[in-house]
Amino acid sequence: MEKEVLLAGESNSTEYKVTVPRNSEQYMKTVVAFANGQGGTIVFGVDDSLYVVGMEGDTIFQTMDAITNAISESCEPSIVPLVTLQTIEGNTVIVVEIESGRQRPYFLKSKGIVDGTYTRVGGTTRVVSGHMLRELILEGQNRYFDSEIYEGLHITNDFTNTDTI
Repeated sequence: MEKEVLLAGESNSTEYKVTVPRNSEQYMKTVVAFANGQGGTIVFGVDDSLYVVGMEGDTIFQTMDAITNAISESCEPSIVPLVTLQTIEGNTVIVVEIESGRQRPYFLKSKGIVDGTYTRVGGTTRVVSGHMLRELILEGQNRYFDSEIYEGLHITNDFTNTDTI
């Protein structure tokens, strides 16, 4: 991924972390939000002001494995990230790419589907509301609100137009 794209700022599809937090839930929410949306990238080794600090060279491969394992163990349905290294301004960063998921809704196992389903709003990650969760469930079944059967609807043959021009 090009430097300009990686350092374009936090958005609907980009998140920066200076380090990998001890509590993986801090970035798992974003992983889930990306999978529930259009996908996205988390860059470890960059702060919010776009300063590239890089990651520890001695343990970088163990860190990559830890990120992959945390995603695998924390998310339901399974999310498979693409985790790569990239050198920017002489510092190595970890780039985690999350594809838009097809088995929505994705959620944190520890919180359950109601409290652990997230979406991305601009550069922030938010818990989804009830109606958004229902929409994600339908999308996961390849169905949408506007194609659902409405049982209380009464249809008539009266096509009288009462509007005047």
